[in-house]
Amino acid sequence: MKNPLLKWRLSSRFLCWLLVAVLLVSLVPLYALSFFNHPCYDDFGFSIRTHAAVRNGEGFRGAVKAAFENTVAIRQTWEGTYATSFISALQPAIFGEDNYWVTTAVLLTFFLFALWCLLREAVRFRLSATTTAYWMLFACAAFVMIQFVPDLSEAFFWFNGGVAYTLMWSMLLVRLAVWLRMERVGNKAGAVLWSVVLVLLSAVMGGSKYTTLLFALLVDALLLMYAFSKKRPLRFVQLLCTLLTAGLMVFSAVAPGNAVRAATLSGGMNPVMAIAQAMFFGISLLGHWFSLPLVAVWAVAVWQLSGPLKNSRLRFRWPLLVTAVGICLFCAQLTPTLFTGNYLGDGRTVNTYYFGYVLLSTGLVLYWAGWLIRQSENGKLSWLRCPDHESIRVTLALVLAVLLTVGCICYHPEGTLSYGPQNMASGSALRSLVSGEAAAYDEAMERRHQEMNDPAITDAVFRPVTTIPSAFMGDAPIGVMAEYVETLYAEYYLKNSVTIETEE
Repeated sequence: MKNPLLKWRLSSRFLCWLLVAVLLVSLVPLYALSFFNHPCYDDFGFSIRTHAAVRNGEGFRGAVKAAFENTVAIRQTWEGTYATSFISALQPAIFGEDNYWVTTAVLLTFFLFALWCLLREAVRFRLSATTTAYWMLFACAAFVMIQFVPDLSEAFFWFNGGVAYTLMWSMLLVRLAVWLRMERVGNKAGAVLWSVVLVLLSAVMGGSKYTTLLFALLVDALLLMYAFSKKRPLRFVQLLCTLLTAGLMVFSAVAPGNAVRAATLSGGMNPVMAIAQAMFFGISLLGHWFSLPLVAVWAVAVWQLSGPLKNSRLRFRWPLLVTAVGICLFCAQLTPTLFTGNYLGDGRTVNTYYFGYVLLSTGLVLYWAGWLIRQSENGKLSWLRCPDHESIRVTLALVLAVLLTVGCICYHPEGTLSYGPQNMASGSALRSLVSGEAAAYDEAMERRHQEMNDPAITDAVFRPVTTIPSAFMGDAPIGVMAEYVETLYAEYYLKNSVTIETEE
């Protein structure tokens, strides 16, 4: 007698909303933990001017003016990435340190919005897939990208670092979605509107960090080749936007402050060696980040999009070439940090590599699926059949669930001593909330800020906090960092001096 599970089927719509529900539930601990968060180090350094403007009663308008002045000053003394400098100066705590929870609200929410925009445009409109298909793929991809992010604190809980990388990388996705939207504009008003939006996004992108900026320009180059080969109506607008972004990259790169920052780094290399090492380390990361949950994303993508791939006008003729280009594109973004001697970059930089890896690898898997489908149509793989994307057998759904579950149970990020879902983003946040660790950290930070904000205390003592949720930035300044923190806090809070308390 056959097992009834072999016959039972689940509808795609049911599984779609189940996956969306899982994603939403997984986000709750992250947003909840954000209410216990506080600014850290460079949050203060980039916002001394704006904080002073707010303290002097100049309001939001005065803060924006100060942010502009701060951006000009940073260009001369530290870096030329004007977009990140400007936004970092408006960190939420300048309007009251209890407002720092806005950090996660902005970074995480905009990340989700950007991913949704790109997948909606690429899957729903370019491949003509169902609404169910792109929502399911969005839920799976977002879950894996957030829960297994290499450095959670620098991705969604640190404003300065998150703005420079997570926010700008999300901006890249929105810009890409707008680019694709321009491919299907049907009237002059729409063409003008989306062209203006692309110009504005290009102006912002030109002031982002060089890893993200290089990746954006390389993607632009590939899209322009396609646009001109197909003689798209707005291809010249897209070309001008690419040139604008490239020009602003040069403007950013020649900033006097870049030399100042470069002097703090060591071990830089020549361009040829940087490119070679980018290929080596990039390919290593491809293997390092391979996981069962990622395989589950690929499986869902192929299951849901096999029908649209079959009906697509694309011929999928060059899987090996496309794979090689995709790998080179992924590796290329590592070049700027290797060239400057900052190895692969800090955690916030590596996060963007991981985000790109999930999307690029899924795209390559879909291209190979399209190639296989075309081979079956030519009779070379006659046994191959497209799966029914409207429903799935219970047994196959269970296999996907097992892949995801085992992947979560076996998760062991670098630096941890245990395996399990408690190391995932939401697991870490939930553990901090339930154990009281987040509340203890919040209480200690509140005491510090009360002392720093007390005008009667002119010589303050900085007491490092030892109980810190793993999702938050560290708080133990040592070495050169200690002197920097003392100066930073004294200037931000208008103290004669700030001394870091040390253990006897």
